[in-house]
Amino acid sequence: MKKLEILTVPSFWKTEMKQKYYQLHEENSKLVVLFPGKNYPCDKPSLHFAGTSAIQSGFDLLVLEYGYQSARTNLDINDLPRVIEDSHESVRRIINKYNEVIFISKSIGTIVAGEVHGKLDIPIRHLFLTPIKDTVYYINKYNGLVVYGTKDEVFNNELANQINIDKVRRVIEIPNANHSLETNNVEESIEILGKLVRIYMDFLNK
Repeated sequence: MKKLEILTVPSFWKTEMKQKYYQLHEENSKLVVLFPGKNYPCDKPSLHFAGTSAIQSGFDLLVLEYGYQSARTNLDINDLPRVIEDSHESVRRIINKYNEVIFISKSIGTIVAGEVHGKLDIPIRHLFLTPIKDTVYYINKYNGLVVYGTKDEVFNNELANQINIDKVRRVIEIPNANHSLETNNVEESIEILGKLVRIYMDFLNK
């Protein structure tokens, strides 16, 4: 029986972030943290189904929102360090009870996840969804899987080729998918979502 707790964390944007924290049972030692994109909150399809896949696979789940999102404002990119600080504070509050941690991040969230990982002294596996150029550094530093679409206007083949692929690092390319991991065709977008869920389940249950 999963329990939902709302963690209220003060943010740089003078609002309280309301982080959704789902716990399956008291002794659970596995956690997934969702890091949204700049304009892609965790209730949008690719992250929503990453979260439900995590719960189905026996993980507790922390669903992050950023301070500027809770303040209903836009992100000034110079304030990205504040997003990282706020996210680190949110994760730090609960992380100690877990010995298996996975970060699933989208777009600019892939940078936030990489930076938060650097502040925590624990092993973490990453699922980087539609990363951005500056994420390549974190992908090559940490273990994980990268998923991006061939029609992504932010991350392309040239950037994917800068990733050091080995036993702990893989890249999956989704044909025709854009930066939201969708296409203009509804049926095709649903097929992509099905493919993503299979990728999630495979990654989570390794």
